[in-house]
Amino acid sequence: MRPVAASRSLLRWVLAALVAMALAAGCADVPASGLLQHTTLPAGTGGEQQGADCCGYIMTGPGPGSSPSNIVQGFLLASADFGNHHAIARQYLTKMASRYWQPGPGPAVTVIAEPPTVTASPPPFGSRNAAVVEISAQELGNVSASGQYIPAETGQVTLNQEFTLQKVQGQWRIATLPTSVGTKAPSTGVEQPSHELLLTKDLFQLAFQPRNLYYLDPAGKDLVPNPVFVPVDSGDPAADLVRALLIPPQGWLAGAVLSAFPPAAKLRHTIGILPGSKTAVVDLSLPKSATSNTSLAGMASQLVWTLSSSSYGSASIQAVKLEVNGKVWTPPGASSAVISARSYPQPALEPRAKEELYFLGSSNAARVLDPQDGSSIAVPGQAGTGQVPLTSIAVSRDQRYLAGIGGSAGAPTLYTSSLYAAAKPHASSAARALQIRMSGVSIASVSWDRDDNLWAAGSSGRKPRMWMLGASKGTPVVVRLPPHLRSITALRVAPDGVRVAMIASIRTINGPQTEVLLAAIVKTASDQVMLSNPEQVRVVPAQRQGPGQVRAD
Repeated sequence: MRPVAASRSLLRWVLAALVAMALAAGCADVPASGLLQHTTLPAGTGGEQQGADCCGYIMTGPGPGSSPSNIVQGFLLASADFGNHHAIARQYLTKMASRYWQPGPGPAVTVIAEPPTVTASPPPFGSRNAAVVEISAQELGNVSASGQYIPAETGQVTLNQEFTLQKVQGQWRIATLPTSVGTKAPSTGVEQPSHELLLTKDLFQLAFQPRNLYYLDPAGKDLVPNPVFVPVDSGDPAADLVRALLIPPQGWLAGAVLSAFPPAAKLRHTIGILPGSKTAVVDLSLPKSATSNTSLAGMASQLVWTLSSSSYGSASIQAVKLEVNGKVWTPPGASSAVISARSYPQPALEPRAKEELYFLGSSNAARVLDPQDGSSIAVPGQAGTGQVPLTSIAVSRDQRYLAGIGGSAGAPTLYTSSLYAAAKPHASSAARALQIRMSGVSIASVSWDRDDNLWAAGSSGRKPRMWMLGASKGTPVVVRLPPHLRSITALRVAPDGVRVAMIASIRTINGPQTEVLLAAIVKTASDQVMLSNPEQVRVVPAQRQGPGQVRAD
């Protein structure tokens, strides 16, 4: 739904957020706070020194006579180069430190705003062969090992870390990295060095690329995208994506989506590309209980959409050949083992070729544009007469139902109407009438999901509220909201029926702050409905379509 007047442009931002997440068009940036932001990736700067070419930079090892501070700075910069298991960065470490530093092919990352402030501290016990370097930076967020970006809770927090160095053949090298709290070696009980990379926002954008992991909706039928970041210069980026996909859904989508992959699933080999093609060969190790055609079809759909998605640019892989425990799997009824996204169509992930535009006319009656000549006609039933003035409307994706908010801002009423029933010849007055569904509460925005459930956001008793209603009958179900929400002024349910975008005011240590939020819809075994802890989203406003125009949800 797109409300009329001032809130219409705001909800268009929500639509842009959902399109960004569902279709993942364009490039992604790490914002000062939030999940994803559309932008152009910054150009890198090169150099003339000899070294590895990573993401627009020439990475080099330490120069002779480098100070402890320069060694730490060089190590942090070189950490963005993944070549040969971070070979350039390891030149800044002692052999022992290099042995224990294992970031992995898809490492966790702490993203900072600017290069850290580096301060040399007095060496321990006045030793000339030891040095301590402390760094301080503004932390923006963290990227998990599976690629999910999690912003810092308060937007930016101060990060402090300490490195110790020692001389090796007269040259300073890092001997002790910052520790990872709570991670100790089994044999010694000593805290292990953190395997997280520490990268500035700009360097992170150059070293990592946005991609989507695809999971199944609760019905196990349709796919839901989850945006992640993966290294650009990884030796096997396709394998990194598959390994991340094998991990159970993480972050804000956990509990709202499913994965067809069992916990014991493993990637047997690196992912090869068939000669002269863009077909990836994925060989999985699976327990026998997970090798039914139904299970494998779910895994295949997740794999092919994850590897061949072109949401953020051209895809180097366009199809997948799945091998299970070393044997090629061919989908039942298929003539070839090569599968593509066309083998598993996802209507919710594709833009609709043709959509009707609905709007409120001058008499506050609902109308729809005629697709043939561009003229408008009144929608069937009472909603199209203006007898009940409406201030905003929403039409279900299948165009069977309409919802409208009427009345004054202080005492709104939520109505629904079956456009399908009202359009029948000789429809009864009851079939044509608007039905009162809710009143006595503040209703700011409504949206339909793909199952023709109506979602309404507003407030009651000075607290934010959200409800889910059946299309034409039933008691509203109160949706449990995250505790830090202060108010919700607009919402839109994604076509996949799992995600919801909102414009909301949230509580922060700096006071109320209005954000575009993306949350997952979680339905519990006891039939309760709740929203996951939302992520903040920054989007570029979509182009206006015209005053008061509304597409079907």
